[in-house]
Amino acid sequence: MRKGDPGNERNDTDAGESAAPSVSVASSGAPLLDLLTEASHELVCRLSPELTVLYATPAAERVVGRPAAQLVGARLDDFSHPDDLAGLLAAFALARDSDEETHAMFRFRTANGEWRWCEIFFRDDRSPVGTRCSVLDVTRFKRIELAIERVAREWRSTFDATHDAILMLDVRGNVLRVNRATLNLFKCEFQDLVGNPLELLVRERLQLENAFGMAKAWQDRAQVRQDAELPERSIWLRSTLDPILLPGGKLGGAVLFLADITAEKGAELRLRKTLEEVRMLSSRLRDYREQERRSIAREVHDELGHALTALKMGVAWLGKRLPESDPEARARAVELSGLIDQTVAATRRLVSRLRPPVLDDLGLDAALEWMLSEFQRNSGLAVEARLASMPQRLRGDGATALYHIVQEALTNVLRHAQASRVSVQWDALDDGRCRISIADDGRGFDQEAKEYAAGFGLLGISERVHDLGGQYEIVSHPGNGTRIVVTVPAEALQ
Repeated sequence: MRKGDPGNERNDTDAGESAAPSVSVASSGAPLLDLLTEASHELVCRLSPELTVLYATPAAERVVGRPAAQLVGARLDDFSHPDDLAGLLAAFALARDSDEETHAMFRFRTANGEWRWCEIFFRDDRSPVGTRCSVLDVTRFKRIELAIERVAREWRSTFDATHDAILMLDVRGNVLRVNRATLNLFKCEFQDLVGNPLELLVRERLQLENAFGMAKAWQDRAQVRQDAELPERSIWLRSTLDPILLPGGKLGGAVLFLADITAEKGAELRLRKTLEEVRMLSSRLRDYREQERRSIAREVHDELGHALTALKMGVAWLGKRLPESDPEARARAVELSGLIDQTVAATRRLVSRLRPPVLDDLGLDAALEWMLSEFQRNSGLAVEARLASMPQRLRGDGATALYHIVQEALTNVLRHAQASRVSVQWDALDDGRCRISIADDGRGFDQEAKEYAAGFGLLGISERVHDLGGQYEIVSHPGNGTRIVVTVPAEALQ
């Protein structure tokens, strides 16, 4: 029995006599009980029906910030905060009317005027010396509780204020909690979402079959992000599903974020449309330019070539008829004939750069062999050509595009690679595609470095490959050369 229990303290007092106030109830013959009472973190006291403190243990100073002598004879409600008084009185009345223990939280005013949070327990044991109660100082715990409540309010405020829909899911994919943006998106109330499977809600309210990659997130235990369109509302959503992993890798649920990216997606689609239009325009311009080059090459070859041939024949005819007595005139005729030969050679080079006749006459394979031989002769680099498997006499726009791709790649080798050897290889793949690769043993480059950003040459290769419906790849490392690989469908070259 606790120190202060009337059964121990007042066994020599008649039941009808009133108990006199006492600060301590421990007798001098109980030093152990004194020690326990003084060291206790709990204040034990007795209260009259009017909430007057009849006695209190020495722990009062430590628990409520007032010595026991100040409490005895005073009313407990005199030290209580007015806002907490109703709960305190209700718990006290309930304890007196029943045999159950009751409790209440209240603020107690200390001797220096501060408020201290306390929890009081009442139990009426029908003793003539009043109702027994015990008081604990819970100020530290109450402050923690209030801080948690404040953080929870702030979190809830932020949770509801965000413009993105947020859904918290359990391990079965059922909705546990949502914010207000989710209600606006799903066009319903809390009770329509909480407790229901996400997959069902997405199918019925958003008309989407895939519940934002939930199955994949569950399987991979990793974040899943995807875009989805709500066609009936013209809304684009970007979903981010983050699984919650407990210690040991066990799945504890997930958090789903749904962001409205309609404006962003619209800009992206417009940009893609513009890019496609620019590519179409660029392709059309390349076609026009190729046709113009072909036309100019043909006219230069035919018109200027015939004129130069006729001029050479005329100069030769005149030279034969000049008198031998005029050596200066005859020397001049020979000089003019040599100048005409130089002009014819320059005309042929010009025609070849505009549009090599061999491409139209003999096809892509012969045109590439001629180009590689000319490149080797003019650059001094060793060239290896492995084109035996290439179909013969490939003509058309696709063959022309591939010709210019190889031409641009060789130009880049000559300008930047500082190479000594170049190889060009053609392969027919099993899946019906064709692959051509241009490799050199030059200095290579770091593809991540800003100074090696793709220039107009590589951009031109990329656009031509795109027009052919193919792909291209650049493999390069500093000191290990560069390899350009172009893969296109075989039908693009027909």
